[in-house]
Amino acid sequence: MNGLSLEEKPFQCFSYGFSVSGFGCTSYPGRTFAFRYLYTNELQSLLGDKLKKMILIIALLCCATLTFSGFAATPQSLGLNQLKQSESVTNAPATKQPANSVATQAQVLKQDSGTNISKMNLSFAVSPTYGSAQTVKFTAPKSGWKLQDVLIMATDGWNASSKQLPNTLPFAIEIRDANLKLLYHFTDIQLPYFTSSEGIRLASVEVPDILVSGDFFVCFYGYRSLAIAAELQNTTGNSYLFDKPTGQIYSYGLPLINNQTLPINWLIRVAGQ
Repeated sequence: MNGLSLEEKPFQCFSYGFSVSGFGCTSYPGRTFAFRYLYTNELQSLLGDKLKKMILIIALLCCATLTFSGFAATPQSLGLNQLKQSESVTNAPATKQPANSVATQAQVLKQDSGTNISKMNLSFAVSPTYGSAQTVKFTAPKSGWKLQDVLIMATDGWNASSKQLPNTLPFAIEIRDANLKLLYHFTDIQLPYFTSSEGIRLASVEVPDILVSGDFFVCFYGYRSLAIAAELQNTTGNSYLFDKPTGQIYSYGLPLINNQTLPINWLIRVAGQ
């Protein structure tokens, strides 16, 4: 067939747009049309005929209208980079780096036995009251020592065998000087730190540089929901219980029968330089 034809097609067409040799196809709800451009010699024969020329012009105008309406009505696809930039990302539990990722230049202070943790005789304990904190006393290796990370082994009781997702639980960390004056307070939820498929982990909590001299204390508030690791042997005598409502600090051991207690080392360490 000579000339420009406008044919209603039974199939669905997904591509559209202008090209040098002719038009692609344009789709809009309900109907689908395809436009076919014929060759140059056939087009020249049309130009001598006024009626055909008018049909050509009208057809071209209709084509342009349908094409531009297709651009306006069709959502534009995002490229891969745009999708990556726009998508929301939900962190899975235990996204924080483990404690062994702390910079190698940092000096780690320990008030436990220093034994390899995998060989320690450990138990886990929650704080006895909501307002109490499991606390460890440290001594800065020099005046103006810069504390940068707190390392704590704790658990919220969740692991890979759990049938439900872990609940969101708050915790807090405080740095106090030798007189128990507050130097720094940090609070967050446990999911990025103490929720692990293995059940427990030694997490590194980064803190802004805190200059300390002499003795200082690190307090962990698990609010009776998070259990901290306690070493049951080779105790150093530097693990305490800090009662925030009264501002008092006490020596602490795990309660046994007959009103006896078992001395422990809380698994709290610090790193700095």
